[in-house]
Amino acid sequence: MLSTTLSIIATIIFIGLMAIYPLSKIKLSNSKKERIKNRIYCQLKKNHSILAIIFLILSLIHGIVAIKNGATEGMMSGKIAWMFILMMSILIIFRKINKEKWAILHRLLAGVSAILIIIHIGGVLI
Repeated sequence: MLSTTLSIIATIIFIGLMAIYPLSKIKLSNSKKERIKNRIYCQLKKNHSILAIIFLILSLIHGIVAIKNGATEGMMSGKIAWMFILMMSILIIFRKINKEKWAILHRLLAGVSAILIIIHIGGVLI
């Protein structure tokens, strides 16, 4: 139960983290909806680093609890996805060196991480 709760919370946070870039590109015709979208975007962007750390910690605890409960279905895919996300977080030290190339690498790793998480969730559910 705890593992499931942690995975749901981590997935919601990950969706929020992944939504930042698309939200920056979408323009809504309705001004009220645009203001709401901009508020959500600003909050997500402002708290991106904190949300990423919370996501890493929650997903690590989720993995530990799942292993303790004997769930081994998604163990390998979960570890690989977690390592990609950890690598993406560690690579932030290179942002100051070359922000443009770092942003491209960050988005690429985010896309790979999203695919790995989908594979992980799908492998566990099937």
